[in-house]
Amino acid sequence: MNKAKLQIIVCSIAAASITWYLNHTLGYGAVIANGIVGVVAAILLPASLAGAAYTASFVGMSGALVLPALPAALLGGLIVGIVLAYTTEIYAGIGGKGGTTAAFSTLLTKFIWGLLG
Repeated sequence: MNKAKLQIIVCSIAAASITWYLNHTLGYGAVIANGIVGVVAAILLPASLAGAAYTASFVGMSGALVLPALPAALLGGLIVGIVLAYTTEIYAGIGGKGGTTAAFSTLLTKFIWGLLG
C-alpha cells in the first residue's frame, strides 16, 4: 500500500463517519450532512481525495436500519476507501462510479455488520 492509497482510505473513513454523525446524531439529515462533507472536502482537499471523501459520504447517508451505529459507518468508510484505493484506474472517466462504489460498499458493510451482530 502506498501513501496515496492510505490517504484515500483515511479520507473515506473520516467522510463516511462524519456524514453519519451529522445525519443521525446531530439530526441534519442525509442530504444536508452529505452536502456539508462534500463542500468542506472540495474546499480543503485535493481533487482526488475530495472525490473519495464525497463518494464515502454517500455511505454515511445510509439510514439507521442499514448502518445502525457509528462503528458501522467507520467500517463502511474503510470498505469504500479500500474499494476506491484499489480501483482508481478501473472505469476512470465513466460516470456513476462513485454511487455504484458507495452502494456496493454499503451493502457489503451491512452484510458484515450483520455477521458481527
